[in-house]
Amino acid sequence: MTMTLALDRCDTGALRRGACPSIAAPMQTGDGLLVRLRPVAPALTADDLLALADLARAHGNGLIEITARGNLQLRGLTEASVPRLAAGLAAAGIVPQTGVAIEVPPFAGIDPSEIADATPVADALRKAISRASFTLAPKLAIVVDGGGMLSLADMVADLRLDAVVVGGRTAWRLSVGGDRQRARPVALLPEDSVLDGAMAVIAALAAIGPSARGRDLDVAALVQMLGARPIQTVPAALSTHPLGVHRIGSETVLGLAPAYGQMHADRLAALVEGLSACGAVEFRLAPHRSLLVRGLSGETLAAARACADRQGFWNTDSAHGRTISICAGTAGCASASFDTRAAADALVAEAGALLDGSIAMHISGCPKGCAHPAGAAVTLCGTAAGVGLILDGRASDAPSAIIPAGDLKPAIQRFGSVLRTRRAEGETTRNLLDRTPPAVLLSAYQGQS
Repeated sequence: MTMTLALDRCDTGALRRGACPSIAAPMQTGDGLLVRLRPVAPALTADDLLALADLARAHGNGLIEITARGNLQLRGLTEASVPRLAAGLAAAGIVPQTGVAIEVPPFAGIDPSEIADATPVADALRKAISRASFTLAPKLAIVVDGGGMLSLADMVADLRLDAVVVGGRTAWRLSVGGDRQRARPVALLPEDSVLDGAMAVIAALAAIGPSARGRDLDVAALVQMLGARPIQTVPAALSTHPLGVHRIGSETVLGLAPAYGQMHADRLAALVEGLSACGAVEFRLAPHRSLLVRGLSGETLAAARACADRQGFWNTDSAHGRTISICAGTAGCASASFDTRAAADALVAEAGALLDGSIAMHISGCPKGCAHPAGAAVTLCGTAAGVGLILDGRASDAPSAIIPAGDLKPAIQRFGSVLRTRRAEGETTRNLLDRTPPAVLLSAYQGQS
């Protein structure tokens, strides 16, 4: 099977923060060059994934990541090996394609619970943008969400098209700058005008400049220009996480994730071979660093999950570490100052019950914050002086407290102990953190009485 990949719209500026890595413009990181492969085709075969594992070993350091948006990243490449990777992709029938990142739900077109198949709209929009030859922001993100079991309601985008039903007919709610609930509504468009409406927003972004994002748009001017009434409310989003067992019609689908989104090529290859023996025929990358497996039956599901467990892949939506974002750390990046994986494992061991999905946690080896550029409720960040604690901020923010890296594990133990003691029955961790004075958390982290 030929797998088509979209290379993010990048240039040689990919070495700077805010650009995005691709084969055409890989990003320099602490462990070499990083390339992000963005699948356009929704489904991958076992041969596709095995070929990618081989290429990651041959031309990089073997580390592969699935990002929060469901993209693949290969790490540890060099200037000499990137062209060989490109040649290997071509030989394997994996064809890179330039274009703006346009996300659709992983089950688009096969989920009977979706309002509409988002794929035709996304394909038409991608072609229209290509024909227009606009110069757009490298990390511009577009979501076309037809709904369904694994909708993209929680995915932030510069431009969103969400399928809704109005008067018994499908329409598309156009909004900008946020997830489904927070994006600013612009228009409610019938199916026959959704492409024109979306392209009007794209043209407005291009007119502002090559770094413009959804937050920069004048919504009032867009509403007036489109002349279509905005819709302020949207149906409540399904909160299903990709991890775990799903029923798509009469089909059983298993959602997996490598621990913290990271895996070695050897682990991926072993997983794919084991799942293929269980009947897996198709793999779909999904948000939240996940991989969806099709072709399993009720009889082979237990064996498939056991295979995932052996290779270090989570396969239940209660996996405590699923809300932790980590970078490669000292195991794979020269810029990192501590072992991020060990810190994440310590968090799961000492405070697993607190990782209830209500907060995001970020463990970054350095202030660049590559794994989670957005803010998080709790961030542990490596600095020249030690590991800093940042509450409700980004890795680039000034830490409120810093301890030596060697003291991190007992600090995590104290931090978790304080929160467990203060937590009320049934209380979410988000609420617990909101009502806990920061001084209490800082004192626990630093080991002060």
